[in-house]
Amino acid sequence: MKKSHVGILAAGFIVCFASLLLWGTSNITPVQGAEVKTGVGLAEHALKAYRQGWKYEYGCYGQFVNGVRRTDCSGLIKSYLWWTGDKTNPRPGLVSVAGGAGGMLASATARGNINLSKASSIPRIQGLCLYSPGHAGVYIGSNISVDNRCTGQNVKYQQVIGGRYHWTTWFELPQIRYPQKGFVTFDGNQYYYENGQYVVSTQRTFNGTVYTFDASGKLVSGDATSLLKSVSMAVEYQTRVLQKGMSGNDVLALQRKLTSLGYMTSDNCTGYFGSITKAALISYQRRTGLSQTGIADSNVMKTLNLKAV
Repeated sequence: MKKSHVGILAAGFIVCFASLLLWGTSNITPVQGAEVKTGVGLAEHALKAYRQGWKYEYGCYGQFVNGVRRTDCSGLIKSYLWWTGDKTNPRPGLVSVAGGAGGMLASATARGNINLSKASSIPRIQGLCLYSPGHAGVYIGSNISVDNRCTGQNVKYQQVIGGRYHWTTWFELPQIRYPQKGFVTFDGNQYYYENGQYVVSTQRTFNGTVYTFDASGKLVSGDATSLLKSVSMAVEYQTRVLQKGMSGNDVLALQRKLTSLGYMTSDNCTGYFGSITKAALISYQRRTGLSQTGIADSNVMKTLNLKAV
């Protein structure tokens, strides 16, 4: 390896390590009411990383190194969850997330095996996470994955079924909210979700107008923008799975509900899911006969009569 290459790699490791060190020594409070992170948003983010030529660097999560953003495989996903802007470095702690590919898979709220000879084994959901032992990527739909592969290969855009890389599992992260119903825009095209997946090779009629979707799910006939302006058709998202480290209005609603039931006090209703909220939730789960996970999944939210925010 040339000395110049060694120098570049060393600089990259120093920047990544310094960023982690600063995070570990600073008392940064996660932002309350942070932007909702969606599957479509993650897919757009991964596609941006590919088009901008981000590089691979172990331990990095989107920091600029020598003017180029760098991540490892799971760091590509983290860079979306921790995003602070096009000109700044991502900020760890904005959202709590497992460290590596295996940890992310272990935290999944839904998962399934990928049959490399059967396209239907992957749900039609933009922003699913993909897994193979020791590696993670992002499914952007239409049988395409984006992942930051390794040193020298960097961000790849390839087919899942029929591609050279063998993904074994798809999964949903609890920090991501996926569409259940309604129109979404991805990469400048419009898609329509029903029952949690975008429709393909079909037509739908809304407000007297026929809308046609091709085999990839893209809207090819009908103007969804005009439809959304004339009819209230806001996209519906699944209830977010809440756990320690997360923040938002749905966390605040959970805390207020637990407070009203006597499991915590109003001064701890901050919108941030910390150890106090987790302990209160476990107490509620214990009293009501639910699994004592300290995680508010859709079943827990239903028993509390709470809906997605």
